[in-house]
Amino acid sequence: MRISEVKMTRVTLPIEAPLRHSYAVHRAFTRTVLEVRTDEGLVGLSETAAPPEAIEPFVNVLLGEDPFNQERIRMKVSQRGYYSRQWLIASAFEIACWDIIGKAFGVPLYKLLGGKMRDRVPVAAYLFYRYPNEEGRGGVTTPEEMVAHCLDLVGKYGFRTIKLKGGVFAPEHDIAVIAALREALGKDYLLRLDPNAVWTAETAIRAGLKLEAYDLEYYEDPTWGLAGMASVRKRVRIPLATNMCVIDFDHFAPAVELGAVDIILSDPWYWGGLHNTKILAGMCKTFGLGMGLHSGIELGIGLAAMLHVAATIPNLLHAIDAHYHHLKDDIIVGGKLQYQDGAMAPPEGPGLGVELDRAKLEEYTENFRRAQAKAGRDYRPDPQRPTWFAMYPGW
Repeated sequence: MRISEVKMTRVTLPIEAPLRHSYAVHRAFTRTVLEVRTDEGLVGLSETAAPPEAIEPFVNVLLGEDPFNQERIRMKVSQRGYYSRQWLIASAFEIACWDIIGKAFGVPLYKLLGGKMRDRVPVAAYLFYRYPNEEGRGGVTTPEEMVAHCLDLVGKYGFRTIKLKGGVFAPEHDIAVIAALREALGKDYLLRLDPNAVWTAETAIRAGLKLEAYDLEYYEDPTWGLAGMASVRKRVRIPLATNMCVIDFDHFAPAVELGAVDIILSDPWYWGGLHNTKILAGMCKTFGLGMGLHSGIELGIGLAAMLHVAATIPNLLHAIDAHYHHLKDDIIVGGKLQYQDGAMAPPEGPGLGVELDRAKLEEYTENFRRAQAKAGRDYRPDPQRPTWFAMYPGW
């Protein structure tokens, strides 16, 4: 079996309301969908944040390659060029090849990754401050609005873990929101806060000492860098998690040496694929670190990949992150994957277990073209604040 063709399609999907974070605003979710075809007619799917023009130079290198040759494919992409690591691209090809392999054997991907340790994977409710949508609904700014938004999600999807994306407002505002969420939810829900590394270490320490009263599951990237995180960890008793200062295997040893983090949030794309995610899980277990999964606005194809690998990792005990509940639609047959009691099961079909809805793919490809034409005329990180730009540190 050989790779015979690679097709790339850029899509933009609508979300309920614009999501605010310390870098900019998500007004929609844009991804590149890969279809990797073999000479035997099997097609593997994946998605990535990387644009087609970044992927295109690697296509000819992989044409004719056996999709079972995972290490060769990863090496050809990730280390092409001096000191070059193209993890977003390598992972996209790897996941598509896993989909092909699962289809070749007629089994769900989780069976190829070691078998399920859990039937359903707990997922965290990802809370963002939001601007109102075009209909004037969905805005979230105040603690009261965030509590109402959270309780609505808990009621709809059964979430038991709640994560607040902070760093948009001053630390006191995030602390007030956390306090309100804890009061509304009681002690039986897990709470997380992610200021997106926008605070100085000193601010993160002051805020962290106040946050200790609200029994957080973890405090994610309150400040920037391993040194900053290590200084916070020495003073604050809340476990520290990261998907910003430990994002490659080269960062693991210094993180352990400095005592910078307690929990590493993997990401199958930034860490180079599902195979590398499993390697990272073993390293976390060996060094006594917790592990979770970071979300990068995945659609159903990407979420399916996350669910398959998450179901197989014994020491992945933290609910995975997902932006998925913000999406209004998906590009897979049957529509969006479904939550049950705050969790999701990996699809049971062969490979990833999802297939493309061609009509939806065409619809959201056209939506991408319209969005790009508009952004090309007037791109701002936050259209509602024309002169604003992200500054780090912010507080």
